[in-house]
Amino acid sequence: MRPVAAPPVLSQGSSDVVLEWVRLMRFIPASFRSRLALLFGGLALLVGLPVYLYIVHVYAAQMVADRGRAMHDLAVAVAATFAENLHERQREIDLLAQTPLYQRESFTSADFTASVESLQKSYPHYSWIGVADTQGIVRASTGNLLLGQSVSQRPWFTQGLQRSFIGDLHEAQLLSKLLPSSGNQRLVRFIDFAAPILDAQGNPRGVLAAHAYWRWAGDVAQVMVPQSAAEQGLEVFIVNGAKQIIYPEGDAESMQVPEAIFRGQPFVQTTWGDAQTYVTAMVGVRELASEQPLNWSIVVRQPTVQTLADVAALQRIVIMFALASVLVFLILAWWSASLVSRPIERLVALARRIEQGENPAFDVRSSTLEVRHLVEALRSMASSLLSREQALTESNLRLERKVAERTAELAKVNAELLQQTRRDALTGLANRHAANQRLREEFLRMQRSHIPYAVLMMDIDFFKQVNDSFGHAVGDEVLQHVAVVISGSVRATDFVARYGGEEFFALLPATTLHEAQQVAEKVRQTLASAMLPSIGAITLSIGVAVADVAQVDEDVAVLEADGYLYQAKHSGRNRVASASNVRPLQA
Repeated sequence: MRPVAAPPVLSQGSSDVVLEWVRLMRFIPASFRSRLALLFGGLALLVGLPVYLYIVHVYAAQMVADRGRAMHDLAVAVAATFAENLHERQREIDLLAQTPLYQRESFTSADFTASVESLQKSYPHYSWIGVADTQGIVRASTGNLLLGQSVSQRPWFTQGLQRSFIGDLHEAQLLSKLLPSSGNQRLVRFIDFAAPILDAQGNPRGVLAAHAYWRWAGDVAQVMVPQSAAEQGLEVFIVNGAKQIIYPEGDAESMQVPEAIFRGQPFVQTTWGDAQTYVTAMVGVRELASEQPLNWSIVVRQPTVQTLADVAALQRIVIMFALASVLVFLILAWWSASLVSRPIERLVALARRIEQGENPAFDVRSSTLEVRHLVEALRSMASSLLSREQALTESNLRLERKVAERTAELAKVNAELLQQTRRDALTGLANRHAANQRLREEFLRMQRSHIPYAVLMMDIDFFKQVNDSFGHAVGDEVLQHVAVVISGSVRATDFVARYGGEEFFALLPATTLHEAQQVAEKVRQTLASAMLPSIGAITLSIGVAVADVAQVDEDVAVLEADGYLYQAKHSGRNRVASASNVRPLQA
């Protein structure tokens, strides 16, 4: 076979490639079978290479993106929970500061001490609650701690005189030596909550303040983080405005947070201070009042190695499959080349005999038959190549199905995470987040239709005594029992949620005050008559309010119902309080 002439014009790079290929061909056996077998093996590698690159790059990127979105959703849920918990604690302080006791009574009365002691017992994370007059002198406090001392320079006092206040995380100063030792050598850290105390004319009388232990953050985080977080390598951090990790405590305090997570992206893949690469998502805790933002952020991370564990396994499978395919292609190509070469070898032998002077039987018919054999051999080789390409196509389809299955699994995980953000795990009712969303929807519907709705705020009476006397397991049983009774006592169109702790919430669409009172009374009587074998009867205090079109937002009716709930508690519990039977709280 004569060598093919090179094109008349070649670039310097193209000429070098051709020369290298010529030099390489010198080391390859010149036989037709060998070169055809190597050609088929090379084609198998060229076809398999795009598949491998697809698995490595495209699927890996999809895995990181899907996991990053799931982690961002988890960070959103944790941030919302923290914001709601902070709001709930501040609302407790605000409501207590607005009661008639705080408006009129002397700070030195026994009722004040009893009030702050009762509030501390209702929430175990409160380390200290106290009342200071306008001069900054503590007049009432839990355990009589700091009684008579000046707190006029503390931020919670100076700002609490003006408005509701939530203070950023700080180490205890005055209380560090007074609180009982926990055996931990680390300094005690608090979150401050404060609210001004006003008289009937709206003039400041003092400040009501509460310090909450920082271990509160761990309890909130543990509720939201999935149980399989440790197995998945998931970690949740709280970062303050100075970009420092404030939760969890320990080694994390000295860990440097990468700047890449603060660039506004839902998630990033970046290297942390331990030199490992993590898929990281960050969401700010933004539901606080704009006048005093804490600038906290929730950070969720997972090692990239763990995120791509499934991809690595698939990579190994693809590599093994590619090597096996190349070997099979080489064997088949050698066999196919043998079929093709035999007719040619016969033609060569016949030609050599003729060259030697022999006159073998060689006619057009016989010659045509050999050509047909060659054509059939070439046709067989083409068919074999087509079948191999079909096998690779089927392999691609199988790999795509695997990708679809993995994507479906991730979608299922995302759906489960979303469900966790809207449902209370203990009672099966909707949670605070879902209740707020439904309340917003009903408020907007009322703005359009002018049809009012009613709100029920319900609180289990003496629930703390149940936990203290019978244990938290029985307390959980009580919560589940109350949830079942409430759900079975309201109408099919009503919405019920666990609002937080032992507090429940019901929204009654298109309902008047009289109708809402009837529903509330039915709930109260049904629960009071339903006996639990372990502890007996459980009672509820219920506050009822009806939304008005003139209200500026959906929180007005909730706050009104919560105020009536407080008055129902104050009036003896196990009763329904509303505008029809109770004087509204004074501003």
